[in-house]
Order: sequence, then C-alpha cells, then structure tokens
Amino acid sequence: MPTFYYKARDRKGTVISGKLDAPNSWTAKKNLNKMNLVVLEVNRFNLKGLFQALNDKVEEMSRTVTLEEKLVVMSQIETGMSVGIPIIQMMHILQEDVQNKFLRESIQEISNDINEGSTLHEAFAKHDEIFDSTVIGLIKTGESTGKLDETLHRINQMIEKQGENRAKVKSATFYPKIVLFVMTMVTGVIVYFVIPKLKDFLAGFRAELPPITQFVVGVSDAFINYWYIILIGAIVIRKAFLKYVETQEGKRQFDLFKLKVPGFGIIFHYLELNNFCFVLELLISSGVPLIDALEILKESQHNQIFKEAIAKCQDVIDKGGTLVKGMESSFVFPSSFRNLLSMGEETGRMQPVLSRMGRYYQLQIDHKLDNLSKLIEPILLFFIFGLVLIIALAVFLPIWKMNAVQRGGVH
Repeated sequence: MPTFYYKARDRKGTVISGKLDAPNSWTAKKNLNKMNLVVLEVNRFNLKGLFQALNDKVEEMSRTVTLEEKLVVMSQIETGMSVGIPIIQMMHILQEDVQNKFLRESIQEISNDINEGSTLHEAFAKHDEIFDSTVIGLIKTGESTGKLDETLHRINQMIEKQGENRAKVKSATFYPKIVLFVMTMVTGVIVYFVIPKLKDFLAGFRAELPPITQFVVGVSDAFINYWYIILIGAIVIRKAFLKYVETQEGKRQFDLFKLKVPGFGIIFHYLELNNFCFVLELLISSGVPLIDALEILKESQHNQIFKEAIAKCQDVIDKGGTLVKGMESSFVFPSSFRNLLSMGEETGRMQPVLSRMGRYYQLQIDHKLDNLSKLIEPILLFFIFGLVLIIALAVFLPIWKMNAVQRGGVH
C-alpha cells in the first residue's frame, strides 16, 4: 500500500507532519479527518525526507576513512615512537597534517583519552569504525609485551599489503568497467534513437517482422515508454538485494557464491587465505595465545564462510583438539595448506609455515590478477558479439525478407 506524507493542524492549531499508508490520497485525507486533523497538505513523495536521506548519505561519506589515510596515521605514530616523540605530541602533529575532518576529530578524541590516562589500544577501541579489532588487538599485545614500536611496524605492513591487493583488484577490473560502460552507452543510443527510426521505416511496408526484430523493437518500446518503471524496478531490486545481503543468511550465501563463482572465486579464496596466514602469523609472533589470536583473526576476515570455519577451529581447540583438526570440516582450507600447517604444529614452527604460505598465496593472487583481463576479455567479446549479432539480424532480416518478396513479385 502506498505511503502518503501529510502536513495538518491538530485541535490546538499546532502544525504537525507525518506519514500514513492508504490506497489513494482521497482515502488518506479521509483518515486524517477521522483523526480530527485539518489537512493542509498530502503528498505521495516527501521532499524533506529525500533531502534528509541525501544529507545522511553525504554525512556517511564524510565519515569514511580510506586505507591510505589509516596507513598515514599508523606510519607517523610508528615513526614518532621510533625516534622517541611522546605519543601525545605525535597526536598533535597528526591533527595538523590530517585533512579528513572526521579522522582529525577522532585523533583529537584519542589524544584527550590518552591525556586522561587511557592506553593507546583503549583509546583506539572507542573508534572501531576506523581501527578494526585486529589493529586494536595487536596494539594491546604490543603494549603488554613492551614491543609496541615493532608491533606498529607489522601493523603497517599488514595495512600496506591490504592496500596493494585492493589496488591490484581495481587495476585488473578497470578495463572491463570501461568496456561495459561503452557497451551500455552504445546500447542506449541504439535503443533510443536507431531502433525507433527502423520501426517507423519498416511500418511503411506493412510487412510481418521477424521474431528477433519484434523482440528488439519491443525492448526499445519498453525502455522508451516505461523507462521510469524499469528504473524504479532496478532501484527496488538493488535495495532488496542489499537488504538481503545485510542479513546473516544473505551475507553467508553471497560470500559462498563469491568463493564458488568461476574465474573470480579462486581470487577471493586466495585473498582470504593470504589474510588468514598474514594476520595469524603476525598475532602469534606478537605473543598472542592461539585461541585469542583466532578470535581477533575471525573479525579480520571479510568472508562469512571463513569466519564460520575459524569459529569451528576455536570450538575444536577448546575441546582439546588442534588447529588443523578444526580445519578438516571446512572446504576453505585446502589439503596442502592443512598438511603444511600440521607439520608446523607438530614441530612448534607454525609461524614460519604461515609466513611461507602467506607469501605463496600472495604470489598466486598477483598471478591471477595479472591474468584477470585475459580471463575477462573472451567473456566481454562474447557479449559484444552477441549484442552486435542480435541488432544486425534485427535490422537486416526484414530488409532481406522485403527484397526477397519484391524479387518474387517481379518474376
């Protein structure tokens, strides 16, 4: 049922506004009158709400801190500590250098908390929208072991690695995005300008059009005459999908799909395995107990399937089992990975095994991303060829048919 936004006066003469569901505006006004309200305005759309939504979106974007900005902050803290600059003084220096208003305000709050006696990890923990649980957990360990400067160096290595992988993914998908954009623009020109003229031209011959031409003309008519319905439908589908992905089951199914999708799934899989190796090795080398390290590691993984696999490992270890034993029930850990890690557990050298496996998966990621464009090109060519073929047949088939009819009439 549609939602209507109203403005009305109550018995005291106060102007109030709100919304209610009704089948039409007349029924909405009638229902408001029954509530002893004097209706001033009833609208299907709420411009104030729209502006508020836009304002909220702008505010949300302004509260975003990029990986590069986070790296600058952590690098400067590490540099300051290595040369003996007090952390409070370092925070004041950062406030002057940082351009992001939200990040600058957060640094100010962190500085105030440290001034009042909080430790660095306690101050950071109040800003978990900027600093994730992995960073906070590592800083806490570094403070407790007296190796904070070394820990900050490793954290910066982790952030740099995450930034490099993101940049490589963006670079590898840049060309396909450009091709898809051009395809969309060309298709739009054909649908809105070429096909309608072709339709008018063929209508003059009053001949029955081939099925493929009827299909293309129908698609063109739908986009021209009902573009707003298609646009609203696309927005609704997108919002419904995002809403579904926000649910636990929706995120799980989407993350499972990402791991299984041909061509790209292996890249997502290796990215998660690389993060698993790098972060776990970093936590263990910093002196974090394995069970605590797995809890921090679980939060650092982006994929829900990996989170569940790590939770299973925690359960097995709690019951006296080994890490590798916990991995056996999940497909996300390859057998070669489990075998090598098993040897590391048995010999007490899990850290170097994780380090080597992390480097191996990083090499595989680099190789896959370097060849990603070669994988995508045939798919793009297939769609481009299919689109050109459909349009060409839709245009030339009726012309060939009319030529054949005319030749038959001449004979």
